[in-house]
Amino acid sequence: MRIGIISDIHENTTMLTKALKLASVNKCDEIACLGDIVGMDHRFYKFNPGHSAKACLDIVRSNCRWIVPGNHDLFAVKRLPSYTNGFEYPETWFSMDADEKKRISRGRVWTYDGEIPTDLEEEDLLFLNSLPEYIILPFAGTSCLLSHYIYPDFTGSTTQYIERNNHLAQFWDFMDRNNIMYSFSGHSHNHFAGLAYRGGRSFMKAIHSVPGQTINLGNEMVMILLPPISGEKGRTGFSIIDSDNLKLEIIAINTV
Repeated sequence: MRIGIISDIHENTTMLTKALKLASVNKCDEIACLGDIVGMDHRFYKFNPGHSAKACLDIVRSNCRWIVPGNHDLFAVKRLPSYTNGFEYPETWFSMDADEKKRISRGRVWTYDGEIPTDLEEEDLLFLNSLPEYIILPFAGTSCLLSHYIYPDFTGSTTQYIERNNHLAQFWDFMDRNNIMYSFSGHSHNHFAGLAYRGGRSFMKAIHSVPGQTINLGNEMVMILLPPISGEKGRTGFSIIDSDNLKLEIIAINTV
């Protein structure tokens, strides 16, 4: 089976449509979405008429078999994450003003100060609120994990990005407990696929960028961060995983 994976759309209908057309050209059997369908911070994204949270969500719902939410999706529906990497959200979090949130969080979680209001309707909010924070799928005789980011922060709601091998200890334990071989996530807006192996091939650095367009998944437990559909850094793409030949393909999306 060839599974196309899209992530970090951020309301960009133009790039989402291009990605799905490329998925069809590349003969994907199914599509998975790893979240941040909605949500735009005016400090990082230039708004244009081609952006619409509702339109993107409608397209994703019509085309994707598996969908998990990202941190921006949770913020849009005022939903607290279940997996918080140790941060305890007050029950009144969404009624607090910005200064109070900053005081309590001390920079540990996102407060979305620059978020642009969405055009989502009530039914859209209910759908986003119903999504699971992660999905485990049968894949190539084993299992794969789909999530916006990495356990114990599946939705990427905290500000910590994985940089060192010791940051992944809890994640590898989760993979072991659930008999998962491959993990696919987004959130970090990498220019290329970022790979971290259970064996820790570098003593300090956890994630290594791989600029190639085709990557052999192999038979070793691995965590892979995938590029975004809509990237403020310029390079965008979507991904295909093939359960028959155990390959990951990164397909660049033309931004012109």
